Amino acid sequence: MTQKHPRKPGLDMSAWYTEEVGKFREVWPIVMKRQELKYGTGIFYMVGMDLSLNYLTGEIPDGITSLNGLLNLNFSCNQLSGEIPRKIGAMKSLESLDLSRNNLSGEIPTSLSDLTYLSSLDLSYNNLIGRIPQGRQLDTLYLENQSIYTGNIGLCGTPLERNCSGNNSPEHDNQQKNQNVSEPVLFFYFGLGSGFVAGLWVVFCTLLFKKVWRVAYFRLFDKSYDKAYVFVVVTWGRITGKATTT
Repeated sequence: MTQKHPRKPGLDMSAWYTEEVGKFREVWPIVMKRQELKYGTGIFYMVGMDLSLNYLTGEIPDGITSLNGLLNLNFSCNQLSGEIPRKIGAMKSLESLDLSRNNLSGEIPTSLSDLTYLSSLDLSYNNLIGRIPQGRQLDTLYLENQSIYTGNIGLCGTPLERNCSGNNSPEHDNQQKNQNVSEPVLFFYFGLGSGFVAGLWVVFCTLLFKKVWRVAYFRLFDKSYDKAYVFVVVTWGRITGKATTT
């Protein structure tokens, strides 16, 4: 005869006692990468933590980030508050992270983009705000599941369609940088053009109101033109003469 032990409130587990065998056998349903997998004695060899649906409150302890061998971390469907630990990127082996449906607030840690083995992520339905960290891994995860940030109306930036306002946005930084670079160039060309126009007007006004200078200028221009014309004609005659003799 097989008896099913009563489930404890808030614990996502099932246990059965098999009288024929005379030993206790546990079957644990583990939610990993959005799939429910059941483990028996092999649970002892699994490096994972599934505390979903437990009505947990308070903040996620920073000490959990020291579990650098953890593969699966599921805190979904609780009442956790506070911020996501800043050093969550230290959990280098993490493959699945589910913090959905809590009351987490603050910004998403930039270290999250350091989790290169992460293949499943869910941060939906929290109170997260600010710019989403950039990284190839996070971009790939969003392409695979575009609901990982759903329910966080305070999030902005790529890959969402909501632009971030403020001086900390990359778009604003790039615009500010381009503006800082282009301003000296604009001032240079503006000064160059202004100087050219001012100099041209000085020469024009001088020639207009000074008849002696105007006559001298045109005489100089005529002499220069004559010299250039004679030089070109003589040079061309020499070239054609050499070509004829050869």
